[in-house]
Amino acid sequence: MSGKDNKKRLECPNIEVNKEDCTCGSEKCPRRGFCCECIENHRSKGQLPACLRDLV
Repeated sequence: MSGKDNKKRLECPNIEVNKEDCTCGSEKCPRRGFCCECIENHRSKGQLPACLRDLV
């Protein structure tokens, strides 16, 4: 999580499925399976996460 607004997120109900489907190349990424956190992180850097790169 970015922490910029100290947002409190609920536990992700899809974490296990997300981890199975995640195309991230980093197995040790702390955001692996937490799609909303991953997308927020990459957007803040002007990047797309691996799962969205095929869409552009």
